[in-house]
Amino acid sequence: MSDTNDHYTVDINSLTIAEVVLIEEMTGLPLDALGQPDKPKGKMLQALAYISKRRDDPEFTWEMAGDLRINPEQSDPGPTDGDE
Repeated sequence: MSDTNDHYTVDINSLTIAEVVLIEEMTGLPLDALGQPDKPKGKMLQALAYISKRRDDPEFTWEMAGDLRINPEQSDPGPTDGDE
């Protein structure tokens, strides 16, 4: 099972088109709203975490995504991918 108390890095470049569509349907916002300072971020971040975590854990829920601490990826990950 997933540990919902961890920090989570989201790589939006790894999303499939279907995942982008689902995120936009779940949030009612375009994916690029994440970079717009005047747009709400909470649902977008929760949707990104939900989609990404479900790749490894099909039991992962929307509510569990809301419990994560999300660290949006701003640069290419290093060799340790942030897990030091």
